[in-house]
Amino acid sequence: MADDHELVRRGIRGQLSARRGWIIVGEAMNGREAVEKASKLKPDVAIVDISMPDLDGLQATRQIREATPSTEVVILTMHESDQMVRRVLEAGAVATS
Repeated sequence: MADDHELVRRGIRGQLSARRGWIIVGEAMNGREAVEKASKLKPDVAIVDISMPDLDGLQATRQIREATPSTEVVILTMHESDQMVRRVLEAGAVATS
């Protein structure tokens, strides 16, 4: 899970930890750290904020998918435009929320 805001990460962690059988294997505060941790931990799913320092969510998604093709990526964004959704999917994410 990658987001530069601790409060957002805490909220996501709470929601996901409540699910039986779901384990959060790592957290990142920026895009570069997200890529590093995904490459090392090889999670089933990476939840990535679209707006982060060092690498934005689109760049991080491309690098995560290249480093660990089996990791599915979900990008979090408040942007709802068709163009943004298209960019997210072109980067290799399977979903946007």
